[in-house]
Amino acid sequence: MKRIRNFPRPDTGNGWENNLTPRVVAPALNADLTADWLVIGAGFAGLAAARRLAENRPDEHVVLVDACEIATGASARNSGFVIDIPHNVGGDDGGIAEAQRALRLARSATEWLHDIVKTHQIECQWSPKGQYMAASSPEGAAALDEFTTGLDLIDEPYQNHDVNLRGMIGSDYYSRIIHTPGTVLMQPAALVRGLAATLPDNVSVYENTPVTSIDYGPPVVAETPAGRITAKGVILCVNGFIQEFGFYQRRVFPIMLFCSMTRQLTEAEHQALGCPEDWGLVPIKAFAAPTIRYTQDRRLTMRSKFTYHRSMASPAGEFRRAVKLQARQIRDRFPELPPDIIEHTWSGAITMSENHAPGFGQHAPNVWTAVCQNGVGVTKGSLSGRLAADMATGRDNPLIADMQTLGQPSRLPPRPFVDLGVAAMLKRYAWNDRAEA
Repeated sequence: MKRIRNFPRPDTGNGWENNLTPRVVAPALNADLTADWLVIGAGFAGLAAARRLAENRPDEHVVLVDACEIATGASARNSGFVIDIPHNVGGDDGGIAEAQRALRLARSATEWLHDIVKTHQIECQWSPKGQYMAASSPEGAAALDEFTTGLDLIDEPYQNHDVNLRGMIGSDYYSRIIHTPGTVLMQPAALVRGLAATLPDNVSVYENTPVTSIDYGPPVVAETPAGRITAKGVILCVNGFIQEFGFYQRRVFPIMLFCSMTRQLTEAEHQALGCPEDWGLVPIKAFAAPTIRYTQDRRLTMRSKFTYHRSMASPAGEFRRAVKLQARQIRDRFPELPPDIIEHTWSGAITMSENHAPGFGQHAPNVWTAVCQNGVGVTKGSLSGRLAADMATGRDNPLIADMQTLGQPSRLPPRPFVDLGVAAMLKRYAWNDRAEA
């Protein structure tokens, strides 16, 4: 019996969630039940796994539990990008093959999500506008040149922009921007809600239902505060909490990121920015510069500031520093806007491995995992959850081989060395990227 002692504690500042109308929350589990399948964690991976299990086995009962309410966790806290392009493309044959494999995986996930959004008419500001990648310094421009060289190697389209940048994004802060067409923009909390609300009928959802202990059996027996779930198989989609469940010990680590969202801009403020449509921008040097969105409802979001907290709970002081930083980043890029327009600030965790490999696979005859998305959680999470369900039900899917080729997370040093190492790594990256801040 494995006891779980650390649970998610999301803050309440998530602007994506707070700007939606209240929803009806599914009840917490308050009785013992028996099911065919148990999925733990209702983020992108867990929602995909539950949906796919239900589709593959329509006559079987799937139970999906989450320790919190749906759309309050990390999946609903990202910047709202469904990213297809890998961040780095190597120059040798192995690097090119790896990039092409990453594209196949990401685009499969994007197409699958798009089909669900379209079929169920999920209102989540789904917008296939692509993304900008930007540089503001000579160092950043050189990195952008290296990135586009990689895109050329894999024959991926992009468009260069070095004039009239203000007309595109309402800012002349950047010296050069490229546009890649495959990324989709969306409202992450609305998408997570929509995916949960449209699950097949043979899926039972229980919110505010943390698993406090688990025996992998067989059968799997999961204890919760007010009930017990017995199932023949389990897919663990708990991301950074996977070590609590007994897997990937000293192989994954969490990084906390912070995001701020402005109030809705007035018509005059929107015009001052040139009346742009919604857009998304990723900096070429991500550890110092912000990832930015301009949403369909005329809000700016700034995601920046990377910190390490092993418990995945951010201290209050970090929020104050994030607001100060992101207010300055807004002022630098959009000086026409008034000060003090930030309305929401929140944090969210991404789970990383040193070698950027996912925590995907089968660990026992009845246990599978879909965790550790290394910062691209929408596509990688959705895909790994779906493929874990295919593995569990014996469904042939050639993309499973692509996922397995990515390997497994490498071993990390023991504590406190890993804690010191991750903190030092983030500071080093921020220092190296400071010209783009």
